[in-house]
Amino acid sequence: MSENMINVKVFRFDPSVDREPYYKEYEVPLQQGMGAMDILDYIYQNLDSTIAYYDHAGCSLGICARCAGKINGKSGLLCQTIVEGNVTLEPLSGSEVIKDLVVIRGEKGDG
Repeated sequence: MSENMINVKVFRFDPSVDREPYYKEYEVPLQQGMGAMDILDYIYQNLDSTIAYYDHAGCSLGICARCAGKINGKSGLLCQTIVEGNVTLEPLSGSEVIKDLVVIRGEKGDG
């Protein structure tokens, strides 16, 4: 059984230790129907448990929008976005980063 491997670039930044944000690349086996959140789960469970992101604890139904981010430069919900090939995962532009993909949501009433 041959696995289709994809390259995943993830935004990494811990303001308490990093001077500047950077991207870390991971190689992940892609399965049909796999979403961006599933990819982050795979990375956390198998490759790098230091990665910070909002996991499925929120809702995983696309309702709470805690997992909003940028997938290949486009805004979306990580729990609802199906990945079909190499992907870059980032926090939403203008968000204050707590660590990696965990951010302080906007202060202008957007949640």
